[in-house]
Amino acid sequence: MLAVFLSIFLDLVGFGIVIPLLPFYAEHYGASPFMVTWLAAAFSLFQLIFSYIWGHLSDRWGRRPIFLACMLLSAIAYLWTGLAETFTALILARCISGIASGKISVAQAIIADITTPETRAKGMGMVGAAFGLGFVTGPALGGLLVGTDPANPDFQTPMYVAAGLSFLGLAMAIFTVKESVSAEDKAASRESSTLDWRQKIKLILSSPVVVWLIGIFFIVSFVFSQVEILFPLWTARTFDWTPRDLGYCFAYIGILIVIMQGGLIGPLTRHLGSRRLVVVGLSLLGGGLLLTFLSGTVWIFIIATTLITFGIGILTPTQSSLISLAAQKGQQGSTLGLANTASGFGRVAGPLWAGILFDYVHFDAPFLIGGAICFVFLALLLRAVYTKLDKKPKEATS
Repeated sequence: MLAVFLSIFLDLVGFGIVIPLLPFYAEHYGASPFMVTWLAAAFSLFQLIFSYIWGHLSDRWGRRPIFLACMLLSAIAYLWTGLAETFTALILARCISGIASGKISVAQAIIADITTPETRAKGMGMVGAAFGLGFVTGPALGGLLVGTDPANPDFQTPMYVAAGLSFLGLAMAIFTVKESVSAEDKAASRESSTLDWRQKIKLILSSPVVVWLIGIFFIVSFVFSQVEILFPLWTARTFDWTPRDLGYCFAYIGILIVIMQGGLIGPLTRHLGSRRLVVVGLSLLGGGLLLTFLSGTVWIFIIATTLITFGIGILTPTQSSLISLAAQKGQQGSTLGLANTASGFGRVAGPLWAGILFDYVHFDAPFLIGGAICFVFLALLLRAVYTKLDKKPKEATS
């Protein structure tokens, strides 16, 4: 588990460097806010296409080779971003990064392989903690590397550093990450290989609980990605923040994620259960988005950001833990991959919808609508499956 954590952490430090700077980098090439959202949409489009594919291949052929391939593509994507000289080149780099994002699904599958149902949420929290630590160090490092002159920022150097860290994570993974899929699970996956992809997806979706859990993946990604890509532009317009200011804010977000996913998620799961944590997470996310819409000062905005971050910090490992427990034998990677495909759909639709709202309605509108969507979905979820999310469904038969 530690080997996966360290490899993902190094790659996600690069992710933390790139993400806060990307909207400003795109504007440097003349992109409008709506065009900036295409960076997120391009990433998510390829994420949704490849997440299930990588998950399925990891079930059948093993986690290690797929994990290493994704890590290599991730490093190449960061390098390409640094070399980009046009907005089109940035889009292509984000497409490669979207393909490489399958490393998260595979990392989650590795954690699912080596943990018990009781320790699953805590294990998934380790992947989330890697995200958090990446956001502690990455944005702060990116803020230093971009320079102190707002009129002439250095965007290339942070991207090259991100690529170097990702290549270092790949090298570490080559020597430390071991295969986690048992021969029995590989055999079970290959036995189902006689089914075509539509039959396999139908088999995964035969459980109503899995369907609703996949719905959570979609809604959380759709809502959060509405503001994630536009966050830098919104803070620039509302508080006149610079890339350095934003880097410090992302570092604060990273600290909160580490606190939640690296320390609190285990005790919270034991005391409240995963079902209740989903409700708490959606409530915090929705409440934080609505408070952001209402915020008129930096301090209210910080409170709102804290709520949003704790909501995401709870939801990310909890939803992954629940769906891995609901997966049928030999289908851990495929089920997590399908869930991340749904998440990818959310990350395609969310930024595009938010870009339209940002450009043509008001730059506050994504927060208001995102918060409302959270609470509407939560009401439907409570009505439909509140008493079922902690229960693993019976294995479906083909």
